[in-house]
Amino acid sequence: MTIKKLGKDIQRRRKELNLEMSDIADYSNISISRLSNIENGKSNPTIKTIEKILDVLGLELVVIAKDKNATR
Repeated sequence: MTIKKLGKDIQRRRKELNLEMSDIADYSNISISRLSNIENGKSNPTIKTIEKILDVLGLELVVIAKDKNATR
């Protein structure tokens, strides 16, 4: 998943829940400008920041490790 796709997914979910950026920013303790940059794919947030945002949205972060030595 790219940062841009993640940002769009966060934005879509926020809008589905009828939440403002300020709601997410307040509950996740990040600035509105940082959230805006994340939603627009202009920021490379830490896993901790992503987890905070997803927690407010009722989502979980699932990371799938790709084994480079696995056969295809």
